[in-house]
Amino acid sequence: MRVILAAGGSGGHIFPSVALASELKKVGVREIFFISSKRQLDRNILAGSKHRCFFLSVNPMPLNLDPVRAAIFVSKLFLDTARSLYLIIKLRPDVVVGFGGYSSGAIVGVARMFRIPVLIHEQNLLPGRANRILSRLADRVAVSFKDSARYFPRAAGKIVYSGNPLRLDMLSNDRVRSAQRLGVSPEKLTVLIMGGSQGSSFLNRTVSEVARHIKEEKGDAIQFIHLAGKKDYEHVKRFYEENKIPGKVFSFLERIDDAYAASDLAISRSGAAAVFELAFYARAMILVPYPNPKNNQRSNAMYFSQAGAAVYKEENDLSREDLAGEVLGILTDGPRRERISRAARELSVPGAGKILAEEIVKLAKGRA
Repeated sequence: MRVILAAGGSGGHIFPSVALASELKKVGVREIFFISSKRQLDRNILAGSKHRCFFLSVNPMPLNLDPVRAAIFVSKLFLDTARSLYLIIKLRPDVVVGFGGYSSGAIVGVARMFRIPVLIHEQNLLPGRANRILSRLADRVAVSFKDSARYFPRAAGKIVYSGNPLRLDMLSNDRVRSAQRLGVSPEKLTVLIMGGSQGSSFLNRTVSEVARHIKEEKGDAIQFIHLAGKKDYEHVKRFYEENKIPGKVFSFLERIDDAYAASDLAISRSGAAAVFELAFYARAMILVPYPNPKNNQRSNAMYFSQAGAAVYKEENDLSREDLAGEVLGILTDGPRRERISRAARELSVPGAGKILAEEIVKLAKGRA
């Protein structure tokens, strides 16, 4: 059995595909192929993959009718379609799985031309444009949020509630061991700051000031694990050292599970991969979505907030004093923190990868 996993453009698309690959191996699928974009981020994430990887162009769909951008998009789409045609003929997949974004469009379209079963997976509450279009071609539409089904009115009979696949093979939950590996204390209340796969300059600036404020008010009682990204790492690290803020600053962590296991509260962007991994660990969250209107993080943050699983804040409304008050309010109020944690756990679907793998096997058997 051969399966193509098409995901690219962001870690939020690629990480669930990597998690699904692990589950597919467990059910006996040995030939798995990744199709992603030529972005350096995509190449870095897939660099250690044991599966064959192929890369299409970086070709986001233009938001407006700019004739130049439209012409570039169409020309790249033509080349990607030709490349996808070659890959479908060469790899002869039994099922193609698309995770949204521009990397999945051409390969899914060509797969349908050859009547190859297609499953698409939507990570966010509000579907992206690619998945809305591709849902009309798909045999199954898997969603991470139950409420996403209403955004696929033409695919009502195809919807599968799967949750968002997690990299379970790399998610351990040993607070003491994880804290030791990171160089922090397992006994102290700990705040995790993470701004997505490339970091967030806004969160780095704002939360660094919050950490200094909390240090001034609480001394060394509260520590921080700050994932700053490569660009801001040196500046943030120097800020922590100069202000003697307890904790550790990292540009990136290969073992993100250590940060989850060692923390009590996370301040994070609200990409689907991050919020569902935090929910798996039942961590209290303060979610600050990326403000770009093309991004679907806002709807994820609002959903978690309405379910009582997170505090939702917008960048424009966020001051150092406001955020520091939220952090201290959650950390110093045990019952409140526990309520948020319980609500987060209820949104987690640890078996998401297994559910998707079973659907893929069904599609392959149906084709046979």
